Amino acid sequence: MIRISESKVLPGSCRTFSVGFSSNDKPFIAGVEAGKDALEALSKKNTSFAISIITRNYEYKKVIEGIKQVLPNTTIVSLLCDDITTYEGWSEKGVAVGLFSDDFKVDYYLAKGFSLSSKKALKDAFSKILNSPRIYKNDILLFIIPGSIPLAGQNSIITIEEVKDRFDCMIGGVVGKLNSVEYQTFIIDDRAWTDHAIIIRIQTNENFSLSQSYGFHPLRPFVVTSVKGDMIISLDDGPAFYSLINVLSKKGIDDGQIRDPVKAQKLLSSFQFAVADKSRPGLFRSIVPLAITEKGIRINSFINENSTLWLMEFSKEEIFEGVDKMSGRILNSLKSISGGIIFENTIRKILLGPNDYVKEKKIIWDNLKSPFLVIETIEEIVYSENLYGGSHSGSILGIFYEGGK
Repeated sequence: MIRISESKVLPGSCRTFSVGFSSNDKPFIAGVEAGKDALEALSKKNTSFAISIITRNYEYKKVIEGIKQVLPNTTIVSLLCDDITTYEGWSEKGVAVGLFSDDFKVDYYLAKGFSLSSKKALKDAFSKILNSPRIYKNDILLFIIPGSIPLAGQNSIITIEEVKDRFDCMIGGVVGKLNSVEYQTFIIDDRAWTDHAIIIRIQTNENFSLSQSYGFHPLRPFVVTSVKGDMIISLDDGPAFYSLINVLSKKGIDDGQIRDPVKAQKLLSSFQFAVADKSRPGLFRSIVPLAITEKGIRINSFINENSTLWLMEFSKEEIFEGVDKMSGRILNSLKSISGGIIFENTIRKILLGPNDYVKEKKIIWDNLKSPFLVIETIEEIVYSENLYGGSHSGSILGIFYEGGK
């Protein structure tokens, strides 16, 4: 384990949301320890909901049995992952539990058969949500979407946008592998579900703060002059392939590297595109280039013709600066912070490497001194008044709740 914080948060220091962690080799005990750790951090012992993250090198059923021993009357949604990050550190083995107090009313809804029809799956779930009463000041939807269809996030927001004005905030992400379509398994209590998206409705009178950061350095703007589906055909009235090569060649990258699929895949991870919000200067959403051929540039999103598209390059320094500002905004908007959940694109971890990935989280910890857990994503979804609503890639997105001591 590479540590972030020097120790766990103090018992009872979190009033509304806490995070527990264990890396015990025995799965049942790891579940017990993580659940107990989260419960001890809460000053209130009445809980409403939990999100757990379990690395795949555990027998997850035994882990959940352990968590349930500590939290027998609490619904637990569990995700499986290859490694795990909390405010304590990054580890290739571990169990994390994010625990909500009863200051929150939390309900979950399954969007079933997501790969068959993401639109129908989400519409059916939204129908149930909208028929349930709103009883608290803040009404938040948190999405965990499987990467079981191409452009899962982009396809989802087509339906999500129909109801976005009914809620105070929407946040979440697509979990899976970059440039790959595969089913994901989510576990609710002790039952496993495959190919369903999970929508978690969080109602509370507690204040919350939402912030997002990128950290890629702008190189050059283009105008999208021709597009077909997820393929950009031309930029600035020229073939997209050659428009991009002209820019990259000035950075010492030749077209041979781009034409080689293996080299191109590695190369592309260091770049992304940003689409400007025409109505709100300074806001944008990020897009990842998946493949470049002479036919065009395939991206993990849809984009309109005549959009301004910035080519962005990975910058470690700007990533660090970005999360510093992001956590600063959260700190300044809440009286006290209990804890939170972070959605972060896997590209950032790949580019930063383990040590700098931990350094990035330490910046957040040093600013907030509040527990958090990280859900790794391939697309991030957000709708909030002060952010560019839609599907993003390559970003880090955090929601933190008031209620610390």
